[in-house]
Amino acid sequence: MKTRYAIAATLATGLMASATAQAAFTGWMEQSLVAVCKASLTNQPVTFNQTMKTYRINGHRVLPKLVCNGEDIHTFALSRGNDRTAARIERYLPGTVSIQDLSMNAPVEVWFDMAP
Repeated sequence: MKTRYAIAATLATGLMASATAQAAFTGWMEQSLVAVCKASLTNQPVTFNQTMKTYRINGHRVLPKLVCNGEDIHTFALSRGNDRTAARIERYLPGTVSIQDLSMNAPVEVWFDMAP
């Protein structure tokens, strides 16, 4: 009986803690992401960088996934004529990776001495 009570109390405490933590996190995070979207509307990279620093946003983690009004943040800034801010945002976006098969290139000659 004591074991069941302990398990139930642990689960209830864990659920309550996660619910309150999630509720407090959502509002602040939404506010910070809205501020970043608004900062991308200015054609001033200094303002954009200051907003990123104020809210402590890691650009490499957040900006590739951030969607502002249905568009990714880079397209959002470009479509509104903010090319300087879009260039700053582009730094954080992942580049293209190409894989080249080296065996498909021209043959490589290797010379070695066969003496023991």
